[in-house]
Amino acid sequence: MAKEVIIEGNSVEEAVNTALGELKAIKEECNIEIIEKGKKTLFGKVKEPAKVKVSLKEERIKVNVVTDDKDSNDDKPSNDNSEEKLRVAKEYLSEVLENLGLENINLTVTKEERGAKITVEADRLGLIIGKHGETLDALQYLTSLACNRVEGDYYRISVDGGNYREKREKALQELARKISDKVKRTGRSQTLEPMNPFERRIIHAAVTDIEGVSSKSKGEEPNRRVVIFSTDKSKSFPKGAKSGSYKKAPVAPERTMEQILKGEFSDEEKNTKLYSKIEL
Repeated sequence: MAKEVIIEGNSVEEAVNTALGELKAIKEECNIEIIEKGKKTLFGKVKEPAKVKVSLKEERIKVNVVTDDKDSNDDKPSNDNSEEKLRVAKEYLSEVLENLGLENINLTVTKEERGAKITVEADRLGLIIGKHGETLDALQYLTSLACNRVEGDYYRISVDGGNYREKREKALQELARKISDKVKRTGRSQTLEPMNPFERRIIHAAVTDIEGVSSKSKGEEPNRRVVIFSTDKSKSFPKGAKSGSYKKAPVAPERTMEQILKGEFSDEEKNTKLYSKIEL
């Protein structure tokens, strides 16, 4: 297991997040050193990438103990305390949900490699999901912090409610397909609303499978966005038009994800639903 990594990124925050992913750790468990802050041009393009060194703190480094006990057949890691970590995670999450006023709470645990998924069932689930799952992400982060205070290897915790994450993933994949079709038809790139890294990866993965379009991310966290653009140069201008004389039609104002989920469409798009509402 790596104890230290040096990572480059478009920004310090992006580089740190990538490093934490490789170390399978959270900020509180690491020492972070900024080697280069990075530089950008006047127009916001990356001129020099940011560089950081992230290393695990001593208490997170697994120490292998050599023993002379030849009769021992126990191959389990000496600091595998997963059951205790899971117990703490469930107790912490239950207490938070009760303090939020939720009733009829039921937690279902699905064990995964080096972690577990906790699915919440309760009344008023929308309260713990929040806009774009932000509240759910916060609960997941805090629960992970609580359980990993217990000594032992890092234990990954994911928290879901009402199967929201799967529905969100499918909805984002559908959005990527709809927007890609529009880009292929018009030749004009489309910029989506700000998304977190996990959701951006879903969009990028979906676009990869669609011929004629590609995608990239732009901007800084937490306002980093995905741009979907055409790879067919012939779509840039109508047939026979010169690039200097052709004037593109005005682009409709960008809608937020909330407007899309509520089914708010312009007159020309009323017959083309871009996004389906997520039912919890």
